[in-house]
Amino acid sequence: MKIKFSNLGSIKETKLDLRPLTVIIGPNNSNKTYVAYCVYGLWTNAVSMVTGALIHDLIVKRESINTISIKVNELIELFIIEHNRKILFFKERLENFFQDYNGLFSETNFDIPLTEKQVQQALDSVIQKKSLSSPLVGNSLGITLKNDNLLFIYNLEKISIPNIKDNREDDDEAKVGSLIFALIEQLFSIPFLLPAERNAFIITYRMLANRRYNLLKENRRKLLLRNHNNTSDISYPEPIENFLDFLTNVELKKSLQINPATKNEFQKLADEIEHFILDKNKVFYESTVLEGKEIKVKVNENLTIDLYNASSSVKQLTPLLLYLRYRAKENDLLIIDEPEMNLHPESQAKLLEVFGILVNLGVKVLITTHSPYFMEYLNSLVIGNINHPQSLKKPAKELYLKDSRAFVSLDKVSVYEMRDNQLHSLKDEEYGIRWDTLSDVSHELQSRYFQVYEKGKSI
Repeated sequence: MKIKFSNLGSIKETKLDLRPLTVIIGPNNSNKTYVAYCVYGLWTNAVSMVTGALIHDLIVKRESINTISIKVNELIELFIIEHNRKILFFKERLENFFQDYNGLFSETNFDIPLTEKQVQQALDSVIQKKSLSSPLVGNSLGITLKNDNLLFIYNLEKISIPNIKDNREDDDEAKVGSLIFALIEQLFSIPFLLPAERNAFIITYRMLANRRYNLLKENRRKLLLRNHNNTSDISYPEPIENFLDFLTNVELKKSLQINPATKNEFQKLADEIEHFILDKNKVFYESTVLEGKEIKVKVNENLTIDLYNASSSVKQLTPLLLYLRYRAKENDLLIIDEPEMNLHPESQAKLLEVFGILVNLGVKVLITTHSPYFMEYLNSLVIGNINHPQSLKKPAKELYLKDSRAFVSLDKVSVYEMRDNQLHSLKDEEYGIRWDTLSDVSHELQSRYFQVYEKGKSI
């Protein structure tokens, strides 16, 4: 999916091609985080908002008591209109989203071109499944293409609808809404963001979940709409607030126990991180005397410590572990700001393998980074012949995690350097990833060393 950003911080205009694995590298204060946060906000709006107007505007014909029909061309046209409306809505709420009221985002604009062909392809994929999971209706729905321009949606289970017009209309709207949500899921991913501040928040989030914070969460948007003078009480941008909510919601789960016999692939990957990157330190929740839960770290069979006493690498990766164990699912968009923080270069390479595995598990990954090690090692992960998995077994033995799923096809990767307030692609279809301009920094540091050394000898 291609995104155009205009007047975002110091960025006048730039474009991003969001692929299953997207990497943005660049210096400090180059607006990489703005780009990542805006992708998070745009995708959050895309997957969470469906207006009643869109449902009502679709011409629906009741074919029978359990079946309605929708015209395909009208569905596609109205879906694109709704998509553009969501982008405009996000632009209008950028001040609140970033918690900045100095006019920094007043001229910011976004464009995510969505063509009829893209929507048609997504609709074809939905139709091929022949059914829709519909919590709105309470049971699964069937979907059939009657002809080139007519879709039938119907209850797979025979139900009896009372002969009351309002109930029938509600049922029709639920069917249409279910189809629209299926289209959204096909075109967009469910976003989840790990901010750069995660290291501090993972050990302080409980202090933030006090009465003042909760009251603020309930009333902040209403206050802001009425009076910008109230903004001094607002602490964090919306992505960070959502991350804090995630930490609190995980802790409030009734049971955090995971059955070893039924672990999914994401939970197994969390175990791999502990084994290969955290030197077998294990992160877990322990019940407290006051019936709460605390994050603990098991160093070995005889030693368990509090998280705040653990190494910085454990604190850094704990939010990712929690995501993998309690939230991750196929078709997510995982956004991580500076994943290399507090990690040794070898650990950074191992973490990049984890991202490759996530991509092959169906999770899209967007990272912003300062790390040349990511760029150096990324070339090792995009050179394999992905079309012939058997051929990856031998080179996989040279990887840290020994897992061939870490290899990612180059066409699934976007790599950018933020330079001169623009995103510049570092992909080369023949070579792989070219990051020559970044290596210039290393050459400059080496050159300065020799200059200092030579002048020092003359003193």
